[in-house]
Amino acid sequence: GCNDFKDSDYTYTDYGVLSRAGDNFLITTDAGIKLMAASLPVELEFEENLRVGVEYSFLKPAGEYQDFDYWVNVVKISEIQTKEIIVINEQNRDTLGSAPVVFDNVSINQDFLTVYLTFYANNKDHYFNLTYDPKAQTGDDFVLLIFRHQDNDDHEAQKYSGFVSFRLNSLRQPGKSEINIHFRGKQYEETDYQINDLVYKY
Repeated sequence: GCNDFKDSDYTYTDYGVLSRAGDNFLITTDAGIKLMAASLPVELEFEENLRVGVEYSFLKPAGEYQDFDYWVNVVKISEIQTKEIIVINEQNRDTLGSAPVVFDNVSINQDFLTVYLTFYANNKDHYFNLTYDPKAQTGDDFVLLIFRHQDNDDHEAQKYSGFVSFRLNSLRQPGKSEINIHFRGKQYEETDYQINDLVYKY
């Protein structure tokens, strides 16, 4: 059966979120594909959902009544470091930077908001943060999050691309199971980047 499954001899690399599913392990990729594995090649200690990079091969499609997409064999898996949302106060308000980036994609996968971006740098450290400013909130219908880039006055010498993931658990509110998120950021040529339809479900 497995030998007849298309592309079963190839391995694929994805980013996603790892969670437990009984005795098995569920990986939800950033594209929304749900992969089930009976075991992992390394021991990963985690209680909540874990952001991971994974290399895997397909074994077979899930059964008709199973709520995932494929059974897979995990070849490699590793934790991806994530960041917490920073709450803005008078001490840090002017220290987080306002340098621009190019936003290639912004999405939510379970407990994580991930920003895929491109930026220009030379030889200084760059810091990327997602912030919650209590003074910028305008109501209970949504939470406004602002992306901040501290480039430490670096020169725009070379283009780099990457991503950074932020844990959203701190936004959870009693009595709610989802939160609407408005995302804001600064792009090059002083243009604003806005997304108003992100939803964090928990």
